[in-house]
Amino acid sequence: MKSNDEVIGFYDAFVEQQGVTGINDRIFGVYERMRALGLSNQSSVLELGCGIGMMTSLLKRTVNQGKIHAIDISAASIEYGKAKFGAANITFSTQDITAFETPLNNPDFITLIDVLEHIPLELHASLFKRISQVMGLNSQFVINLPNPDYIAHDIALEADTLQVIDQPVPFASLIQQLDDAGLELMTYEKYGLWHHDEYQWFVLRTKRPFEEVSIDTTLTFAQKFKRKIKRMRMKKLNHH
Repeated sequence: MKSNDEVIGFYDAFVEQQGVTGINDRIFGVYERMRALGLSNQSSVLELGCGIGMMTSLLKRTVNQGKIHAIDISAASIEYGKAKFGAANITFSTQDITAFETPLNNPDFITLIDVLEHIPLELHASLFKRISQVMGLNSQFVINLPNPDYIAHDIALEADTLQVIDQPVPFASLIQQLDDAGLELMTYEKYGLWHHDEYQWFVLRTKRPFEEVSIDTTLTFAQKFKRKIKRMRMKKLNHH
């Protein structure tokens, strides 16, 4: 396993390259997904593995009254983020995210955006348990992660383009570790940006006992109207 000093050294040296790359389709796509999940001006966001703050820069466009806590192991990356994207409602801190501390109480969103593949597999279980500890019932934990087959392909054919730790994260063990941490999967999608099936998108929440709540009581007027039309169509089909 790579030492923390090796990892920090790599990402400290990676700052300039990240700055040149800037915001790409992948990062902007994740931002749009978070907005679709309800990211708002009042949201609180715990961003784990923020790098130089490219995602942070997008989050602050929406979250202007809530709070963002962005954490990364690389002090050079954090200093870049502070200087470039700092704001009164954003806290940047240099921490190892596998044992993080945050002042945010039950944040609305916790993010691991293309981070898990760079954290040793043996540390994932404890990381998920720590994340579960800071989540509330309304917290949404989002993960964006390369398809493990995609990383295996790059290891075989383009190893020189990979980061200091860049490993496939097996789906079955990932789901088991999340479950063991008291988290449940609400959304999963495999998708592509430049090639088919490159990435995976997960949305999780804390487990809770099943409660029998009628869907009708939580629908908007427009949603109820659409349901009524759908039922009328089904009734018509049953009469044929």
